[in-house]
Amino acid sequence: MDVRIISSLQTRDLRFRVLWPHKESIDHCFIDIDDREDAFHLATFDGDRIVSVGSFFQMPTDKIDSRSFYRLRAMATDPEYRGKGTGRLLIEKAKQILQEKNIDFLWCDARVVATGFYSSLGFQMLPEPYEIPIIGTHYFMWLPLDV
Repeated sequence: MDVRIISSLQTRDLRFRVLWPHKESIDHCFIDIDDREDAFHLATFDGDRIVSVGSFFQMPTDKIDSRSFYRLRAMATDPEYRGKGTGRLLIEKAKQILQEKNIDFLWCDARVVATGFYSSLGFQMLPEPYEIPIIGTHYFMWLPLDV
């Protein structure tokens, strides 16, 4: 398996199947900032098959004090590949890219079911949960990149 930069269009299938099945169609599985200049999208491939995706955007947060941030959004792994390290590979590649950009922190809004995964990668978590309409309960999580 390997991790590569992909287009935002290539993220939509997993976003639809895993994260947003409530959307009308795959064509509605975009983020309004997907094609910003600072954005990049990664996928873990098993051969030619995309099995994990994640999108990264330069975006500040007021929840932690730092000079530079990136935000992870819409990370999804094909259910057949969960627990096989595909998400870990993707985050490791993102860390490498972000460290080269001299970014201090990566942060995300983590679904409750994903907090264990992120914690296992070194993400820290604020203790107060919050609701994202339609999607459910989330926690703010962040990963220091200076190590």
